Amino acid sequence: MLASGGKRVRPVLAMMSCDAVGGNGDDAILGGIAVEILHNFTLVHDDIMDKAEVRRGRPTVHKKWNESAAILSGDCMMALAYRTMLRSSKLDRLAEIVEALTTGVVEVCEGQAFDLEFQDAASVTLEEYLRMIELKTAKMLELAVKVGALIGNGTDAEINALKHYAVALGQAFQILDDLLDATAVVPEFGKTFGGDIIEGKKTYLIIRAVEKRSLLNSFDQALLERFECERGLPKEDVRGMCDLLKRNGILDDARQAVERLTREAHGELAVLSNERGRRMLEQFSIMLLERNY
Repeated sequence: MLASGGKRVRPVLAMMSCDAVGGNGDDAILGGIAVEILHNFTLVHDDIMDKAEVRRGRPTVHKKWNESAAILSGDCMMALAYRTMLRSSKLDRLAEIVEALTTGVVEVCEGQAFDLEFQDAASVTLEEYLRMIELKTAKMLELAVKVGALIGNGTDAEINALKHYAVALGQAFQILDDLLDATAVVPEFGKTFGGDIIEGKKTYLIIRAVEKRSLLNSFDQALLERFECERGLPKEDVRGMCDLLKRNGILDDARQAVERLTREAHGELAVLSNERGRRMLEQFSIMLLERNY
């Protein structure tokens, strides 16, 4: 799982956050690695629950081996994350760091539970969805910046600002992920094109489509109703659903939400007195949210 790569967003954020509060970013390397291992642990189990066959362009762990091997691998990765953190030379605030790691895992599990609950829910509001992705996606980014800031001995105000930055960034990140599922070039994306549509997931795009149902033409309404009744669509209908989302301005809605959340994230950084650290975090989030994979 770790050898398959990834963007390594979380360790970079941990190092940048440490630097932004006046610490040495290198001191947060092991803390960042610990968060990255935890993140990948959640992905192993997430892929089992989603029955995903591809992750980062490669077969998922449970697909290449089996579900039992994937569950054991994920369990082991959680322990390895804590062991990695304990190898850090900067553990003056160890109790706070361990509390942050443990709380992060619990909240990601809560987010995944909401995601599973949404599969059987008749409807999901945008507010409920944003809360779910705050827990499932943004919390690991929040954990990364908190661990980095704790290692850098940041103040409570700095840590809270970085946490709010990470939550807004994480929500933007997930909405962009939803958007890329319906628009990305498959080899670059590393996932099945339209996988969320096939699986019947209630993503930002689908929720906005449901909100706009009365404005859709009869053909689009029928396709959306099929998606809801059948809890997803076959591969041959994915393109039709993507066209529906584009034709009705839903893809543009998602892009605007990403831009708004990015502005909110950057606004939180005003608390940081380290101008260089603030600029680096702003530039990093812009680069991250301009990705096409």
